[in-house]
Amino acid sequence: MARMVPAVIDPQAPASERRVFSLLQQAPGTHQWTVLHSLGLSNAYSGEYGEIDFVVLVPDLGVVCVEVKGGGIAHQGGQWSTTNSKGETFALKRSPFRQAKDAMWKLREALDARFGKGAPETKCPLGWIVVFPDALCPPVSTEFVRGEVIDRADMERDIAACVRDAPSIANLSSRQDLVPPSRALCERLLSFLRPNFERIACVSSNTWDIEQRIRSLTEEQYGVLDAIADNPTCVVYGPAGTGKTLLAVEFARRLASSGMDAVLTCFNWQLGSWLVSVVRDLGPGRVVAGHLHGLLRDRINRSSFASDLTASEKREDGDLYTRTYFELGALAVEEQRERFGAVIVDEVQDIPPMALAALVQCWTAEQDKPRVLLLGDFTRQALYGNGTSSADEVRGAFGQAPVFGLGINCRNTRRIAIQTDFMSGFAGTRVSPKQPEGDPVEVLFYKGADAGVRALEKIIVGLRRTGFRPCDAVVLGPRRIEASLLSMSKSFGGWQLSEIARARETELAYSTIHSFKGLERPVVIVVDATTAGTDETDALLYVAMSRARLRLFVLCPEESRVIVEERLARGAAAVVAGAA
Repeated sequence: MARMVPAVIDPQAPASERRVFSLLQQAPGTHQWTVLHSLGLSNAYSGEYGEIDFVVLVPDLGVVCVEVKGGGIAHQGGQWSTTNSKGETFALKRSPFRQAKDAMWKLREALDARFGKGAPETKCPLGWIVVFPDALCPPVSTEFVRGEVIDRADMERDIAACVRDAPSIANLSSRQDLVPPSRALCERLLSFLRPNFERIACVSSNTWDIEQRIRSLTEEQYGVLDAIADNPTCVVYGPAGTGKTLLAVEFARRLASSGMDAVLTCFNWQLGSWLVSVVRDLGPGRVVAGHLHGLLRDRINRSSFASDLTASEKREDGDLYTRTYFELGALAVEEQRERFGAVIVDEVQDIPPMALAALVQCWTAEQDKPRVLLLGDFTRQALYGNGTSSADEVRGAFGQAPVFGLGINCRNTRRIAIQTDFMSGFAGTRVSPKQPEGDPVEVLFYKGADAGVRALEKIIVGLRRTGFRPCDAVVLGPRRIEASLLSMSKSFGGWQLSEIARARETELAYSTIHSFKGLERPVVIVVDATTAGTDETDALLYVAMSRARLRLFVLCPEESRVIVEERLARGAAAVVAGAA
C-alpha cells in the first residue's frame, strides 16, 4: 500500500481523481511509493500558477507526474474538450499531454531552483503520464504513444505497472547524467514538495492593533490641541506616556499644513534625531527639527561667534549647556536673522526656563502672531538638574502662559503603567480605557553578573521564539555599557549587542536611560535596575520602565529585592483596597 499525502483525499475532489487516488493507494508493490495529490506549483517557476494532479515518488525509478482527465474526451478541429456526467462540455486550454509535460518541466525548474543544478535531487529522472479513468485511450498520434496513457480499461488492471513503465521514465534509464532516487532522496524530495510544519502565531504579530492605537490621538490630546489653538503661548505638562511628543508633532504638522514655518526641538539628542525623521515633507511650511543644543551649535558655528563657543568648550565652562549655548545661540540667530512663526519645545523640564525664553524671543521676533508650545514632565523626568521641576516656573518665564495638563497614559499597556508606578514610587497614573491589559511585567533578581547575563539570555531566547526582532527591543541601563552588567558580553540569545547610536536593525541596541528619555520601543529590558528609594534612582527607574509599549523586563540586583518587593506588595494591596 502506497503512502498517500494527504492520507485522505478531499471529498470535494473530482470523482475521477478520487478513483485514481484509491487505485494508487491499493496497487500491489507500491509499499515504498509516496503519492502526492494536487501539488501546487508557484508561478515563480512558470509564469502562471499550476497544479499537478498526482506526483508519484518511486524509489530506484524516479518521479512521475500524473495528469487526470475525467469524463468523456474529444478533439475537434485542433481543440480538446471534456464532457462530464451531466453532459456539460468544457474546452481545454491545452491538450492533456501538453499539460502533463509542462507540469513535469515546471517541477524540474522548482527542483533546480531549490537544490541547484547538479545536486542529487535534480539528477532524479522525471516522467509523466495521462489518466483517462472514464474513457478509452484516444487514437495514438505524434503527440503521445500508447504507454503514456492509462485509460478506463487499464484501470481494471495493474495501474502501478503502467506508472512504472511510462515511456518518459523508461527512456531515461540509460542516461548517465541521471540517477534513480534512493528512499532517502525520495524523503528529501517529499520534505521540499510537501513539508510537514507547524508555525505558532507569533506574540509579536498580535501587537499590530495595539501599535495602531498607540499612534492615534486620545480624546484628551484632541482637547489640549483645541485649547492651545486658542492661545499664542502654552505650557503642556503630563507624566510619561501621555502623548506629549505625539501632540508636539501633530501641532507642528498642523502649523506646517497652514504654511507656517516652525522649529520643533527637545533636550535629548536621540529624540531629536527621531523628530527629524518624522517631520520630513510636512509642508508647505518648513519644519526645522532636532535636539536643542545641536541646533544651537550648528547656528553658532555658522556665525561670527564660533570662536567663543570653541573657547568655552576648551576651558570646560561649567555653564556651557545652561547659559553659554543659549547666549551665543541667541546672538547667532539674530546675526543670521533666522525667524520662525512657531517654536515647539519638548522636554522643557530639562532646559533653563529664562535662557529658553530669551532664545524663543529671538526666533519669533518680528513675526505676526507667533506660536509657542512648551511640553514637559515635571514629575519624574527631569534627570539632568539643569532645568526646572515646576510648570509654574516655565509659565512665569513665558509671561504667565496658560497651562494645560495631560494625565491619561496612552503608551504603555495597563500592566506596564501600573507596575511602573509601583516600582518607582510614583502614584497617580491614569491609563486610557483603550489600552489592553498586556503581558505581566517580569521582574528578575540576580546575584552576580553571571546570573544577570543568564537571565538576559533567557529573555532574549523567549523574545525570538515569539517572533520579536532585535529592532523591536532595547536594553536600558543607568550606566554606559562598559560599566554595566553587560560589559563582558557582546551577544545574548543569538542577538548581537551594540550601542544604540551604531546598532543596525539586526542588532540589539543598548542605551543609557538618560539618552533614551523621550523615546519608546515595543520591548524594553532594564538592567542594573538598582533602587535605593532616592529621588534620583526612582526617577531613572520611572523613565526606563515607562519606555516600554508592549513588553517589559526588569533585571534587579539582589540588594534591591527588599525595596522592590515591598513596593510591589504595597501597590497590589492598594489595588485590592481600591477594588473593594
